[in-house]
Order: sequence, then C-alpha cells, then structure tokens
Amino acid sequence: MTEQANQGDIQSWADRAMFQAEPHANYVEGKGVMPSVSVLNMTHRPLASVAAMARMYSGKVIRNLDDMGMEEINQAWEDSISTHLAAPLEEIKFQFIIDGVDRSFTHQMVRQRTANYAQESMRFAVIDDLPHNTTLAPSFHGEGQQQREMRELHDNLMAEIGRVYNVFIQNGVPAEDARSVLPHNTATRIIYDTNLRNLAEHAGNRLCTQAQFHWRLVWAQIIPAILEYGEKYDRENLWQYETMIESDIFRPACYRLGKCPFKASFDRACSIRERVDTHAASGVPSREWDNIRTEEWLMNPAAARQK
Repeated sequence: MTEQANQGDIQSWADRAMFQAEPHANYVEGKGVMPSVSVLNMTHRPLASVAAMARMYSGKVIRNLDDMGMEEINQAWEDSISTHLAAPLEEIKFQFIIDGVDRSFTHQMVRQRTANYAQESMRFAVIDDLPHNTTLAPSFHGEGQQQREMRELHDNLMAEIGRVYNVFIQNGVPAEDARSVLPHNTATRIIYDTNLRNLAEHAGNRLCTQAQFHWRLVWAQIIPAILEYGEKYDRENLWQYETMIESDIFRPACYRLGKCPFKASFDRACSIRERVDTHAASGVPSREWDNIRTEEWLMNPAAARQK
C-alpha cells in the first residue's frame, strides 16, 4: 500500500466518477495557497451599456452605443452610481474563476443568491498533497517564534490529515466519504457569474472589515483582473474599465453610503468607523476621506478585532 496517488491507485478508486483534482499552483511557503482571480468573460464597452439604460430614464433612446461620446457616457455613469435606481448596473455581466480559496470562503460566498456558481466538488475530486493544497490564515504568517510554532502545529496536522485521507482513498473509500476528514481550509476553485449591481453589493459587504480577511485578498485580485480583461479584449474602451474601477463602487459599504451600516450590537469593531462617523456627521463625501488609507481596511486582518 502506498500513500501517494499513482496510476495504479486511480484504477482502484471506488468510484469511476472520481478524478484527480488539479493542483493549486499559487502556493507560497509560509502563507499557504493564495487566491488568484481571472475574468473569463464580461460585457464589452461596460459603461456605454450602462449609459444606454440610464439615458432611458430621461427619455433619450439609444439605438447604437457608438452614438454616445465619452462625456455623455461618463455623465450617465456618474448618474447611475449616484441614484438608488441600480438596474442599469445589471447590464455589466462578469464571469470570474476564483482559484486558491478555501471551503470556508465558498460557504460564505454562495450565500449571495443573486449569482450563479460552479464549484469543484470534493465529492469526486481527489485531493493530493494536502499540506500544499490548503490556505493558511494570517495568524500563522510571520516569522515570530510563536507564529512559527503555531504554523508547525498547523502543518503537522495538515500532513497527518492528508496521510489518513490518502489511505482511505487508496483502500477503496469513495472520495465523497473520505472528504469527511478534510479541513475547512482545503483549497478549492469556483466560477462566479454575476452582474455589476450584485458585485458592488458583494464588494460593499465583503470589503468591510467585518468580513474575514480572505475576502479582501480575493478582492485585491478581482480589481486588477477586470482591468486585465479590458486591456486584453477591449483595449479601445479600456478607459471605461478604469473609470468603473476608480469609483467607490469597489470599496466598503460605508464609502457608497457615506456612513457605517454595521452598528448592531452583534456587529464587530472597525478601525476606521470613528472617522467614518465623523465624516458622516459633517457631510463629507467619501471621495474626500483623506485621513482613511485603503491599506487600513484592505490589508489589515485585525481591523475588526477587539481584545
């Protein structure tokens, strides 16, 4: 009996529907599998598509997107993100593939019922080399003595779980049963199909410090992925992608609303909430929140923690 998958093992698997999961290439020593995002497809000339919808509100009929110039498109975009009438934003469609996230992340992600998903199923996908196919939470990063000790405990546990899982698979246990021992931080991949209206809502909630840090790592990949798609497939309209990204639409909900929407007794703390409240009381729009740096909420995993 061997503990590493080979062709002989595959031939002896319990279920013909089982398949070897594609390994995650974006493994970083000391940080585990890191997320990566690509845009498979999205609406070309995105802001022009929004503008055609928005102009209908004022009775202007657009029959050809080429009939609108940059100034008119930009004005329609500003109107669309300044009103509660968000239907025009649904004209921009996205299809992402998100790789290197864990099962905890995707359990949260699919709660957004206004999107479509296709996820690699651990019911049939056989996970090989578990230690190199797991994510690693920020608490285990770093080179401090305690962090190294905790990471060693973590890595040893993942190696043992992976060994037991492989023994199960190689001895005829179906993957759908063997997966019961796999941890929440097993890396996976998911296709995420949505539109800008729903993506913006998702961004507002998940870029907030209330959300688990893994979300912010993913969003740090989503934004450049959109720009990369525009540059590769719709370069003459790249300015529309850049304008969309530069707006407050891909920021925490407080930027869009001008105030913090998480103030229930069960909501968590926030390192920027006091300043947001000050700006809200003074009527300062989010584009002028110069004393709040993006790094404070985007790259700080402890921004919502209180001891």
